[in-house]
Amino acid sequence: MGELEQEYGERVSFVVIDAAETARRPQEIQEFGFTEMRHGLVAFSRSGEPLVKLPGHQFGKPEIEAAIQTVLAAD
Repeated sequence: MGELEQEYGERVSFVVIDAAETARRPQEIQEFGFTEMRHGLVAFSRSGEPLVKLPGHQFGKPEIEAAIQTVLAAD
């Protein structure tokens, strides 16, 4: 994420939630639809609305950049 943080600077905030914290948030995991793998990436609008949900960890930079573009276009 460090490379993307540098690239997008002030326009996007990146927050990584570790596995222990994720385990303490089962309701959010359910709401985001991460039922099978119980983790993933969520891209939020400035108002806090989840705009993109990528379950698991089988995604790369192109998918993350697409999520960022979705967020930037919404704000």
